[in-house]
Amino acid sequence: MQLCSNRREGFGPSSTISSPIPTSCFVDVILIPLPIWTAIFLLPILFALSLHHRKQNYNPSTAYLRAVPRRNWAFTITSAVYYILIVANGLMMTLEFVRLELIHFGIGLLPFVYAGLIIALLLYWSEGVKGRIRGWQAVNAVIWIGGVVMSAVKVVGLSKEGIDSRKGSKYPLSDQVIDVAVMAGVYAVVAILEVVLGFWRALRRTRKEEESPQSGMSPVMENSEFVGKFRPNV
Repeated sequence: MQLCSNRREGFGPSSTISSPIPTSCFVDVILIPLPIWTAIFLLPILFALSLHHRKQNYNPSTAYLRAVPRRNWAFTITSAVYYILIVANGLMMTLEFVRLELIHFGIGLLPFVYAGLIIALLLYWSEGVKGRIRGWQAVNAVIWIGGVVMSAVKVVGLSKEGIDSRKGSKYPLSDQVIDVAVMAGVYAVVAILEVVLGFWRALRRTRKEEESPQSGMSPVMENSEFVGKFRPNV
């Protein structure tokens, strides 16, 4: 199976059609997956640094403490929109795959995008697997901002090929430009939402931690089912 087939130019960093943007094959094989490769490279490095940091700063007396913020419907709805947009971008990418295959153009290494979406979603949902990966936000930033940049590069390159190209085919070039532009926009919105939700999440946790000491108990004891059932011995 060829990565790119039936395209106006083969694989190569230089193009006579879309210059200075590389050929569409080079974009789909190298540039679009590049942020995901970078993120995958960063993950083990951040995990190793996190292990070293925990060994140096581990405190067994507080290791079990973790404030649990109260349910906030505005935060929950915003988070739901964040997840829906990630799924939507995956579906948009699937649409591009299918339509490229319909005209036998090949899909390069575009499926790597799925790996990036899954990694970013899981890192956000698990908060870096519950704090075990310090700086996980940098990985997600690479994926989201890289997605915006590479998709924008792809839109410019495709437009230079002639917006009226492939008219009458099962996937006109104008349709592909719109699809990729929409994905770039969704990447940007997801990046903004993640920043907002990150600050929001930190603020909620800080407020919860500030409220907890007023009761004289740790966050774990406050939420315990035994609180209030037994009187202290006097």
